[in-house]
Amino acid sequence: MPHTRLRARAALLFSTLIWGTSFVICQRALVDLPVFHLMAFRFAIALAVLLPLARGIDWNWGIVRDGALLGVLLFGEFALQSYGLLGTTPSRSAFLTGLSVVMVPFLAVLLGRTVKPGPAIGSVIAAAGLWVLFRPAAGAIGPAGSHGFGWGDGLTLASALAFAVYVLAVEAAVRRQPVRALAIVQFGLIGLLAAPSLLFHPPARAEFTPYALFAILVLGVLATAVAFLGNLYAQRHLAAVEAGVILSLEPVFAAAFSVALGVERWTLSLALGGALVVAAMLTTELWGGAEGGTPPT
Repeated sequence: MPHTRLRARAALLFSTLIWGTSFVICQRALVDLPVFHLMAFRFAIALAVLLPLARGIDWNWGIVRDGALLGVLLFGEFALQSYGLLGTTPSRSAFLTGLSVVMVPFLAVLLGRTVKPGPAIGSVIAAAGLWVLFRPAAGAIGPAGSHGFGWGDGLTLASALAFAVYVLAVEAAVRRQPVRALAIVQFGLIGLLAAPSLLFHPPARAEFTPYALFAILVLGVLATAVAFLGNLYAQRHLAAVEAGVILSLEPVFAAAFSVALGVERWTLSLALGGALVVAAMLTTELWGGAEGGTPPT
């Protein structure tokens, strides 16, 4: 069991690394592609990659029900976050999205689950680290030149809530259904929900720039098929709060990747914020472990 949990943490850490480093790719791709076009292409490719894994699955209504719920939540999270970026700054978006790490334990308590001190305190430390990283009130001016809470911030905060609910829903779903089946259903549903945009606003040839094609391929295969399979596998063996703390590393990876590419410069707050998020992971690991008992293998 310790080895299984170690593999689960490694899988989730790898998925988080992919998501963090794909932020720059996704942001640049939205220059060429509308939000829903990118989502439709991205999840269509992810579904095509995973379809060979459909063989041997005992399909039933439970798989469709659980996968559809995950698909709706994930579709909402992607759409809200993407459109939120049109009305806020990247630093505000990163901080507000990262607040899902604090929302997870509170939602778990509201659902009647037991949350041990380690993961709960780790969530708070991770949120503090994200605040140090991005400090949305310090210099993060909105699109109208105001420091106030705008519509883009509201959409982004709603996306964080959707992802927190998604993390908790995944924890329950992977205990009942096979991981690959859940991935196939949710990716297929997200592709279907995004597809009408291709009918109402047919893609123009100008959208398919070399960079856009590169982004669709990378986001579809790595950031969706591979990363979400890793996430689903990890949550078969990790509790939702523990997974949320590991996922808080995503903006840390995104910031480090931006520094490596020269998009932004290294700062003391970047180092301190990253250190706090790592401390949050250590707190979760060393003090209390997972909540609510051990998930089945």
